[in-house]
Amino acid sequence: MTSTFAAASLLLASTSLSTAPDLSWLTGCWRSEDGNATEVWSPPYDGHHFGYGATLAEGELVFFEQLRIETDETGTRYVASPAGIPPTVFTATEIDAGSAVFTNPEHDYPQRISYRRDRDTLTAEIALTNGSKSQSFRWRRCPDGHR
Repeated sequence: MTSTFAAASLLLASTSLSTAPDLSWLTGCWRSEDGNATEVWSPPYDGHHFGYGATLAEGELVFFEQLRIETDETGTRYVASPAGIPPTVFTATEIDAGSAVFTNPEHDYPQRISYRRDRDTLTAEIALTNGSKSQSFRWRRCPDGHR
């Protein structure tokens, strides 16, 4: 039992914030200009960020997804579960102060997900790995202070 506890402690230590890339710039509530799409990201929790997105059309929920970004000894991954389907994993290929790119060339679409923050604007883009079939989503900080 002691060795199991020690192994678990070592694993948790290896995923601490000190080894995770700084994605704190993603934290907060982000809403589209028309107010119909929202994406919310938690602050970092031991190398993990948790998020969700929701889109309304004419007051009705038309899309939702659960998201997380996780880091362990093998790297950083973006995990998306749109509309309740099983998760799809994208591997971080670029992360810097204010932007991140995640890819999964084996997935049908999207194969690349990127985020870029510029002050109070967050832009996400989904595309194939070669950049084709690109769709952009732009949000601003939620005006109601929701975090």
